[in-house]
Amino acid sequence: MFVRSSVTFLAAVIAASAAFAAESTPAADATADAATDGDSSQIESVTVSARRVAENVQSVPIPIAVVSGSSLENAGQFRLEELNQRLPSTNVQFGNPRQTSIAVRGLGNNPANDALESSVGVFLDNVYLGRPGMANVDLVDLEQVALLRGPQGTLFGKNTTAGVLNLQTRQPTFQPEYTFETSAGNYGYYQVRGAVSGPLYEDVAAGRISAARSRENGFVEDITNGRDLNGYSRDGVRGQLLLKPGDTFSLRLIADYNRESSDCCAGALYSAGPNGGAVYLNFLRSIGGVVVLDPTYRTVTLDSPQHMSVNQGGGSAEANWQLGGYKLTSISAYRNWRFVPANDGDGTNLDAITNAGQAVNDEQWTQELRLATPTGEVVQTVVGLYYFYQHQVNQSFTYYGPDAGAYTGKAFFNNSSSIVSQFLGTNSAAAFAQSTWKITERWSLTGGVRETYEDKFTRIHRNAATGSAAFQAAFGPFESGKLTRHDANSSALASASYKVTDDVLGYVSVSRGAKAGGINPIVPTAGLTTASLYVSPEKATDYEVGFKSTLFERRLQVDANLFLTNVTDYQATQLVETSPGVFVQSLSNIGKVRSKGLELELQAVPVTGLHLSLDSSYNDATYVSYANAPCSAEALAAGTRVCDLTGSQVVGAPKWIVSPGTEFQHPLFVGIEGFAGGDYAWRSTFFGSADNSELARVHPYGILNLRAGINGEWGGNKWSLWAWATNVTDKVYTMGGVSSASATLQYSEFPGQPRTVGATVRLEF
Repeated sequence: MFVRSSVTFLAAVIAASAAFAAESTPAADATADAATDGDSSQIESVTVSARRVAENVQSVPIPIAVVSGSSLENAGQFRLEELNQRLPSTNVQFGNPRQTSIAVRGLGNNPANDALESSVGVFLDNVYLGRPGMANVDLVDLEQVALLRGPQGTLFGKNTTAGVLNLQTRQPTFQPEYTFETSAGNYGYYQVRGAVSGPLYEDVAAGRISAARSRENGFVEDITNGRDLNGYSRDGVRGQLLLKPGDTFSLRLIADYNRESSDCCAGALYSAGPNGGAVYLNFLRSIGGVVVLDPTYRTVTLDSPQHMSVNQGGGSAEANWQLGGYKLTSISAYRNWRFVPANDGDGTNLDAITNAGQAVNDEQWTQELRLATPTGEVVQTVVGLYYFYQHQVNQSFTYYGPDAGAYTGKAFFNNSSSIVSQFLGTNSAAAFAQSTWKITERWSLTGGVRETYEDKFTRIHRNAATGSAAFQAAFGPFESGKLTRHDANSSALASASYKVTDDVLGYVSVSRGAKAGGINPIVPTAGLTTASLYVSPEKATDYEVGFKSTLFERRLQVDANLFLTNVTDYQATQLVETSPGVFVQSLSNIGKVRSKGLELELQAVPVTGLHLSLDSSYNDATYVSYANAPCSAEALAAGTRVCDLTGSQVVGAPKWIVSPGTEFQHPLFVGIEGFAGGDYAWRSTFFGSADNSELARVHPYGILNLRAGINGEWGGNKWSLWAWATNVTDKVYTMGGVSSASATLQYSEFPGQPRTVGATVRLEF
């Protein structure tokens, strides 16, 4: 019923768009391909390289959402999790940089695991980032952010099952540019950032340097010792060199370094559990614990350090050769990412688990080669080779204090510790090709294939434990030896597009993608062998039908599409029976997941200076088969130990996401222009824990952001001054959690950012 009604609706919209287009005057090709920066009477034309050639986004038969860097800057949005408010069908869950997940259409909220890739690939300047947390830096000096929805791989370096988030920074310019911006607001927030760009040698070499420093005090109060938690302290710098010795060759060199040292990230008690939290509250009080259940989720009680440090950097070299109309591209890159946490492991004022977490030392090398045939030909092809190597030396640690015995019910846990070293490696090589055949001026067919070969190895070593003899016996030394696996995965794409008119493009597509398998880097639970650690690849088949239209001389833009994605061997947590009637949680392949829905994106310029937008999506993401699932606190309290979530909503997947926005510009005086804008991001309810507990359900919420200011020129230089407010209504919300119900049946989640107000000054020379 849903598919039939949705297709009917989509067909009606296509017909209406075609009729409007036939009545309106088509824009000339030159105008349609030109940027309209500064022209507020039309929708700005956007160029993307989603198919590895520069194209107008409206001519690409792929669901793509694009946000310009200047739009993010004007809204004061520079963090990865804030893209929740700008991209349709997207849910970013942030616990800390390591526990960051990006889901598109409900796919991708998998448990944080260093042995597995994300379902949504993140690329920075065409370089794949092995962990989503590598993008948890200040996103400054961006040219654009593009989200490609659905499986990708026949053109991108790494194959993915849910989509690609493509971040592009601004390139060096041969015209001098100097930009400086400073912002300040409540919660001790301030940010200073700037960029310098210009020629280094005539028209041959240009350089660009950008830097940013951001500080904010925490908004979560720790009443145990008066600390403010969940603030941040970030610094970053990026340098670029662009060489163009001639018309046939260019080389772009990039190096960057970012560091963060923050008292983050504390989860707040979201629910004390069933029956008014009787089990958890009575238990804590019986052992002298203090309970904080703050309805705003901005108060905790901890007695141990809550801190994290991140140091990361890298470099890349992108070379492009023009060979008689053909374009050869080589991208070589190296990145490292070091994450060191300190966490109060029990979340109380007790000295039970004084520090627990996982430190990560990640290095990666990538190499991509692509050859594109001349543009404008009847058949246009891109072929490529890709190699990805990743090496990690990680450490999982747990330190118990003098209250551990009372907290765990096992007295021998007092003043003990256990450390597990993990050594992980990935070798991934792929060959891919995609061709578009322009059958007529209106009809085009596209086909693509990819073959990926991946080798992974893992070694797990648990050191001798410290503490009591009983603890040392229970958590004694363990050595897995070298564990290996090999996978060969195929990806493919077939699509057809038809230009109903010069301004309306319809398309259908079928694609298949795969996400690599892995080896879970943990010590097997008693009763299991290392065979239980292996996780198979996740595979997705996606069906799309949609259209893109640009109408009334680029004053109205309507894009819509239907999608259906079937995923097999979905990677998530499952219960494994270690002995009769005894089950433990393990990362595994749970079965099948289906995601289906409708996406609609609108832009309009009804009058000069007024820009309206709407990004919206309906997504029904469901577990088609999920037996042996973790049980919710409600089920555990009733005595159930093994649950079946078949037919339930996928964790972290709101059915509705609706984001309207507006921007208005108008001259005030000679040389001074006023502007005002606002956006509202609303999402419906979703489950915040992997066991689909109603006690951990995230309620519907909407975030309102406003801004207003003036632009002007002085002595040929541009300046801007504006005031802004994020989460204007101070909406209380959470972004989901990583905690599932334990024996004490409570849930913690990560609170969202409260209302923040401030002002920004920008100078451009």
